[in-house]
Amino acid sequence: MGTKRKTLFFAFFLLLSSAHFFYLPGVAPRDFQRGDPLYVKVNKLSSTKTQLPYDYYFLNYCKPPKIVNNAENLGEVLRGDRIENSVYTALWIEVKNL
Repeated sequence: MGTKRKTLFFAFFLLLSSAHFFYLPGVAPRDFQRGDPLYVKVNKLSSTKTQLPYDYYFLNYCKPPKIVNNAENLGEVLRGDRIENSVYTALWIEVKNL
């Protein structure tokens, strides 16, 4: 009985250690280098007052010069997501003192 328990214990931790790796179908992994720009994309605004979402630029947020739809996969299109560009960017692993 002890050997069976040890085998199950080992198998459990072997599976647990590989559980932190995952794959999302339709989403390609990307590698970033230090200082690479990260472009922020926007989708929609949800409201607690109504069931219908608002377009992100319905309110007076800063708009980019040209709004471009960026659907990256079929799931976003089927869900009705309207992924658009924004004026916001960040730098990958870049620490700056203010």
